[in-house]
Amino acid sequence: MEKLEKTKTAYDAIFKVMDKYKDICLIDINELKRKSKIHLLGVQLKEVYGLNIEPKNVSSIDWISFGEYKRIAWFGENYNRKISCSIDGSQPEDELLFMFSFSTGPYMFGDGGLGSEDYPTDFFQKFWLELKSYKPDYVDEVNRSLYWRLANAKEMFNSFDDILKKYYELNKEDIKLRRIAKMKSDLEKLENS
Repeated sequence: MEKLEKTKTAYDAIFKVMDKYKDICLIDINELKRKSKIHLLGVQLKEVYGLNIEPKNVSSIDWISFGEYKRIAWFGENYNRKISCSIDGSQPEDELLFMFSFSTGPYMFGDGGLGSEDYPTDFFQKFWLELKSYKPDYVDEVNRSLYWRLANAKEMFNSFDDILKKYYELNKEDIKLRRIAKMKSDLEKLENS
C-alpha cells in the first residue's frame, strides 16, 4: 500500500499546482485527472488486491480486459450491468468484480473451432469444475461465467493463465483420443452399412 499512498500524494500535489494555474494552462487537466484515476486503480489492483498486473497497462476504470477471457468490471444498478443468470439469484450491488466467461463453452477445446462437430463437454466440465473450486462469489452456469469480488479474486486471477494453459496442453492429447473414437465409430458405421 506504500506505493499507492505515494502515488496518490504525488498526483494530489501535481493537480494542486495545475488547478491553481488552470486558467492559463493549455493542458487538459481533466483528462490528466482521468488518466491518474485509471493509474491509481491499477496500482490498487496490484498492491491492495495482490493481482499480478502491470498498473500502467490498466486502460479503463469501468471495464478492464486482461487477455481473451479475464476481465475486471463494475457491476450493479449504477453501471447498468448485472449477472444474467445468477444461479442463486443474487446480484452485485455496485461492485468491482473479476470475471471470465466462456460463451462458446466446450467449443473452446474443440478440434476445428466453431461449426465443428467436436464439442468436448466432458473435457470442458473438468476445466469448469477446477475453476469453480476457487469459490466464485457469483456463478452463471447458463453463460458459463464466474465472478469474484476483488477481495477474493487474487488466487484465481493469478492462477487462471496457468490453469488455461494446462487444459490447452491436456486437450492436445484429448483431441487425439476424440479423433480416434470418431474414426472408429465412422469405420464401424461404414463396415455395418
